[in-house]
Amino acid sequence: MSIALSEEGSVSPGRLGLLAQAGYGVGQIAGQVFRDVPSLLLMFFMTNVLGIEPALAGAAIFVPKLVWGVGCDLLVGILSDRWKHRFARRGWLLVGALGAPVALILLFHVPDLSVTGRVAYVAVAFSLYMAVFACFSVPYLAIAGELSGDPHQRTVLMAWRLVFTAIGVLVGGALSPYLVQSLGGGQAAYEGMSKFLAVVCPTALVLAYFGSGRARRQAAALPPPAAHRRLAVREVVAILTAPRFSVLLLANLLQLAGSGMAYASMLYFLTYNMARSDAFQLIGGLVIIACAGIVAAQPAWVALARRIGKKPVYILAAAGYGVAYLGWSMSAGAGTVVAYAFSFAAAIFNSGWTLLGFSMMSDVAGDDQAHAGLYSAAWIAVDKVGFALGGTLLVGIVLSGFGFDAARAVSGQPQTDLALTGVMLAFGVVPALLNLSSAVLFWRFGRV
Repeated sequence: MSIALSEEGSVSPGRLGLLAQAGYGVGQIAGQVFRDVPSLLLMFFMTNVLGIEPALAGAAIFVPKLVWGVGCDLLVGILSDRWKHRFARRGWLLVGALGAPVALILLFHVPDLSVTGRVAYVAVAFSLYMAVFACFSVPYLAIAGELSGDPHQRTVLMAWRLVFTAIGVLVGGALSPYLVQSLGGGQAAYEGMSKFLAVVCPTALVLAYFGSGRARRQAAALPPPAAHRRLAVREVVAILTAPRFSVLLLANLLQLAGSGMAYASMLYFLTYNMARSDAFQLIGGLVIIACAGIVAAQPAWVALARRIGKKPVYILAAAGYGVAYLGWSMSAGAGTVVAYAFSFAAAIFNSGWTLLGFSMMSDVAGDDQAHAGLYSAAWIAVDKVGFALGGTLLVGIVLSGFGFDAARAVSGQPQTDLALTGVMLAFGVVPALLNLSSAVLFWRFGRV
């Protein structure tokens, strides 16, 4: 593969061979599934299967992500820094492998309760889900900054991560909806889908545990990280608000909120604005096209970043992603081929800002390895909060504000024209504005 810049037989210190790069990257399958499946399916499941109004469903998902997601991310990040000499970061991947099946199965096995009871159950189950997610996602990201001292090599490592992101997107965004539809589309179908994912995710994490161990042995020539000391709250705040990191973090938050809105609104857009009765099948094709764009674009983004720098490439990708979704939302009646084209273009730009964002974050963590877990915790927390803010709370508010009716959705009736306008805004217009704002912010204040 063209993004692998070294061969396994001749690896210089700080550079990773093909198997080491792929071995680390495979863990992203679990991370992407854990991130994407609730974002794509959980809110649609709550409104169109459980009959919960969008704003209430969005709050039930967003609050656990905000409280438990951020809290657990920061806790795991601090503990992974503090314990790293006694408990290697990659050991947390096995913790995640044990918890992942339980969290996935419980999330969609909602008992037959009142509406209030169902909302409460989802909130509690999703809180557990976020705690498990934190256990492996934060240390997994922090590992990358420890594997090489070469900034370009970190970009290559993140490119491999994006390749496995594409596989995770296929599993979470194409195969999972296909399983739901093929199993009948009701609650039992979602339960069956979750059992399948309960096998995929721990398998990926176990493979990443051994793969990152191989990578760590190749990186043994790097200087060991400094011993960790306890940080006061003001020191934590000072580290995370330093301009080099905080501006990148805020730009990423805006992009993720927009991306989360577009992703969570996609089934609504296909079902109602495009009037597709086969939305679950169509979304599978769109995701496959998107994954092709992600994989195909990685060598180009790596080469472009090396040639002109990470900052301009990041800005270009963020702006391009916003424009792609704006055009897509205005083209509901243009047909399937146009939807495929916009999905491919959006994925190319999405992979660009994601790759460069991770790469610049790993540069910050690699230059300050004593606090790598803290940087990773903040990054992962913002990832979860941003995606949830856009994909649950903002989407729920927009859909409810424009009159989307969950009772009509459960019974298969059409929505009003006003509700369709709300879906269009949530799917493309607001995400475009958020991503363009991110590009302007990083152009004006970003540092690399």
